[in-house]
Amino acid sequence: MTALTRNPSNPNPLQPNKFLLTFGRVPNMQYFCQNVTVPGISLSEAVITNPFVDLYSPGEKAIYDLLNVTFIVDEELKGWLEIHDWIRAMTFPVSFTEYQKLPTLNKYQSAKNDVSKKFPQFSDASLSLFSSSNKEYYRFKFYEVFPTTLSTFIMNTQDGPDTILTADATFRYSYYDIEKLF
Repeated sequence: MTALTRNPSNPNPLQPNKFLLTFGRVPNMQYFCQNVTVPGISLSEAVITNPFVDLYSPGEKAIYDLLNVTFIVDEELKGWLEIHDWIRAMTFPVSFTEYQKLPTLNKYQSAKNDVSKKFPQFSDASLSLFSSSNKEYYRFKFYEVFPTTLSTFIMNTQDGPDTILTADATFRYSYYDIEKLF
């Protein structure tokens, strides 16, 4: 192998601001999303004990990191309320009728086979990464997504009107697939 054959076929680095996050259930997240952490994956380990030293073998379960999103809070609170109402409907703190409203909260199902049709507490989501020439390059498809936390946002009289309020949301999901598009 020569030095010429070890060069990458595409030397362009991934640009951190070329992405699009879409949810079937949270449509305002797409426009107001500021950042998203691409979740990692790890492998559990099986311990093989012996009298001298513990040995490790690959386990059988993949462990996915959480999907963390930071988004702008718009003046109508649409994105923030979509997640708030989703969490509240799943936990129905006042009455069971809140849980019964859960399917009606999803006005924007992303696909014909969207998981929320059968299981209204879930939504599917996708994260598209774009190349340096603005073409969709990779798509992460998240399955059976649901929110676990929604952060506060701080109102402050000392901030000017040009200050942008953001909030954080954390989502759990069953797994994700990665699809290369070109």
